[in-house]
Amino acid sequence: MSTLTDSQIDDERKLKADPFDIPREEHDDWEEEGYRTVSRAAVTSVALAVLGLVAYWAPLFVILPFLAICFGFMGLSSIRRYPDELVGKKAAWLGILLGGLVFASSVGWHSFVYVTEVPEGFSRVRFYELKPSSRSNLLFTERAEELDGQQVFIKGYVRPGNESRNLKKFVLTGDFGDCCFGGNPKISEVIGITILSDQTVDYDFRYRTIMGTFKLNKNPKAIDEKDVPHIIYEIECTEVR
Repeated sequence: MSTLTDSQIDDERKLKADPFDIPREEHDDWEEEGYRTVSRAAVTSVALAVLGLVAYWAPLFVILPFLAICFGFMGLSSIRRYPDELVGKKAAWLGILLGGLVFASSVGWHSFVYVTEVPEGFSRVRFYELKPSSRSNLLFTERAEELDGQQVFIKGYVRPGNESRNLKKFVLTGDFGDCCFGGNPKISEVIGITILSDQTVDYDFRYRTIMGTFKLNKNPKAIDEKDVPHIIYEIECTEVR
């Protein structure tokens, strides 16, 4: 009966062993290396950059690509501080570059639109121009008196009322929160719109452009709206976008 040497026994064990078996020391090293996670800030940066594409349609959302840039640099900073725990440099740089591109191009686009959008013969009006100071006893401003009977160009949001589709009359507000999330706007923060053309609008989150004749009602005028029962500002709208 032959006796196996120690080296032969070791060779036989290796042949019987699982070819995918990893020595304990190597396995521990792999497990430690594989424990690294993707930086949440880097992932958030990419997500915000993609969501920031809506900034081309709504200027309010240019904050999203800007935040993408901020989160991207936060991700890079975290990865540099904890290189053995975090990965995601490519994602962070993608968020920074895409966010920067979207931010710069959307701001440029809206700037171009701003300087070219007002038709000849119309005056641009902003909601803050119609809001009297807290020290004033009047419900309206001097600017509103100047605009009475003039052709104006103003942008805002359709406030939900009793109806939401095919609207010929509605209330316009300059605040996204007052329009879409309730709120309690003051009488000088809303404008009653009456469309004189064949156009109609539906209530949605879009930023609307209103063109028409501005009217000042020094005595508040009653309207058929539950949350906004009176108005002092009106526009007889000839075009809505």
